[in-house]
Amino acid sequence: MKNITKVVVALCGIVLLLAGCRTKMDPHAFNTITSLSQITPSEIQTQNLTLADSITVKGVNGTVKMDIDFPESGNFFVLNNIREWMSEQMGGTYEGRAEDGNRMLNHYKNSTLTDFQENIIPDMPPVPDIACYKDIKIKKLQETDRFVTFVYTQEGYSGGAHGWYTMEGQTFRKSDGRRIDYDIFRSESMDELADLIKDNIFTQYFEADREQFENSLTMENNDIFPLPVSAPIFREDGVEFVYQQYEISCYAAGLPACVISYDLIEPFLTQAGRSLVGASHVAEN
Repeated sequence: MKNITKVVVALCGIVLLLAGCRTKMDPHAFNTITSLSQITPSEIQTQNLTLADSITVKGVNGTVKMDIDFPESGNFFVLNNIREWMSEQMGGTYEGRAEDGNRMLNHYKNSTLTDFQENIIPDMPPVPDIACYKDIKIKKLQETDRFVTFVYTQEGYSGGAHGWYTMEGQTFRKSDGRRIDYDIFRSESMDELADLIKDNIFTQYFEADREQFENSLTMENNDIFPLPVSAPIFREDGVEFVYQQYEISCYAAGLPACVISYDLIEPFLTQAGRSLVGASHVAEN
């Protein structure tokens, strides 16, 4: 009986010790008893990180520049997902600590210069004064109490008739860091959503110039309008849809895009999507 009593006392001591240690845990640690809806979303604070470097091979200059709003503080899950997304946008090869922004940027800067040296510049024609470059920007575009949006742009030149330019955005739910994509739109409304985007691309981007619009489209069947490959961008005034170069149009057309107001986009959203944008009639359950 005495031995049993000693065991019980020891176990109680361990439980109390663990309970005491819990108060010293990382404040970002997640208590599984607490639901995500009870977490107060905090502002995502960023630090602007910039760097530039260049390399010269056989008289050809290659330059890389980076300008990044790197997330430093806020909800742990949101921070982690944003940092992972940033790394993936720049190549997805970084294996260091996600919170070390300077190390991440230096990794991708060095890999870009290596690519210039080993693959890009050797294949470029020996034209005087020719140069290649890559300019990367990741900026925080919009933040509410429910979501935060970052936009990635990249432009550059690596030979050929012209350079390139891309723009992609990503919205993150602040309660848990979920990446927002087309799955927040109701599946049965996707064709109607695509038609709405087509109408707004026509009126906003091509300024209702029917001939320019029709002539710029490179799709075989213009009646079947695709959704953009890149994720929808949640902005202050609505959701932006961006098509990349050559996705639906010729290079000269640039990046066709439109912004659809939240009032117009709301009927296409799932419950999670409507909660994200704070629709007034969303059921509180």
